[in-house]
Amino acid sequence: MADTPRLHWARGRVAADGDDARTVEWVGFNETGEPIARVVRILGPLHSGWRLYRAVALDREARVVQLRPRPPEGAGWLACIGGQVVGRAALPLQAVRTAEAALAG
Repeated sequence: MADTPRLHWARGRVAADGDDARTVEWVGFNETGEPIARVVRILGPLHSGWRLYRAVALDREARVVQLRPRPPEGAGWLACIGGQVVGRAALPLQAVRTAEAALAG
């Protein structure tokens, strides 16, 4: 574990979930302050009463739509280095450690 680089993590994007704001991204910075890793929450489909929405409009005219797949059971967070997914985890801290381990080799 001593060879595993520890990054400096900061909160990234936050999404409104009803009245609560939830963190959906953590950004890992190296010693020089360069962002080199991200941990991203997979936003699954939206539930509203008995309806399930797998796509969400991002603009008023619904020209831009975001698809929201159901995350695999127990793997709602992605660990990313650059643009590559290096692992999945159930919790953000597990994904952080996965990203740091991937950087170590």
